Amino acid sequence: MDDIKNLILDKAKERFERFGYKKTTMDELSRDCRISKRTIYVHFNDKEELFNNLMLREFYKARQMLFDGMPEVSDPLEKLVQLIKTATVFFNEDNFLIKLFNADETLCSASMCKKYSSMLSTDIIAMASDIISEGKKQGKFRDVDEKVIAHAEVKLFQAFSCMDFPQEKVRQDYYTDVLVDFIVNAIVKKK
Repeated sequence: MDDIKNLILDKAKERFERFGYKKTTMDELSRDCRISKRTIYVHFNDKEELFNNLMLREFYKARQMLFDGMPEVSDPLEKLVQLIKTATVFFNEDNFLIKLFNADETLCSASMCKKYSSMLSTDIIAMASDIISEGKKQGKFRDVDEKVIAHAEVKLFQAFSCMDFPQEKVRQDYYTDVLVDFIVNAIVKKK
């Protein structure tokens, strides 16, 4: 993707996050980018296409960040914990993505938000489900329905991501540890 297109998407992300889809105009975006509106239209046919491109870029960025945060570890429990911790840090650092993930209608229309939130949730559920399945095969996790548990994990994560954490990172870490503890104790086989 070229520099101008990324600049437009970066500025659009800031504007959509702050004002939402409806209140963002191409005129304002061209001023933010310090380029002509015509230049924006060279890259995007309209605001909806621009928004869709932004959503896809952010979706793939989140996906890559989650995969990159998962080291080559054979222990499924360690992988699951790492997934939860990486997702918590990543999403809490990006207000736009957390709005998207939680289908916040201040960001965009209900149908648009639901579409992209669903894509993100489905991807995370698949990752967690694969990890749980591997843990079951290795005899480390109880015989649970990995898709149901992964779905519940995502819903818990969404609930935690909506919490107003105090600014200190220590508190965010505390809540992340509580979430990890809850999930781990729900699926790990008792000795």
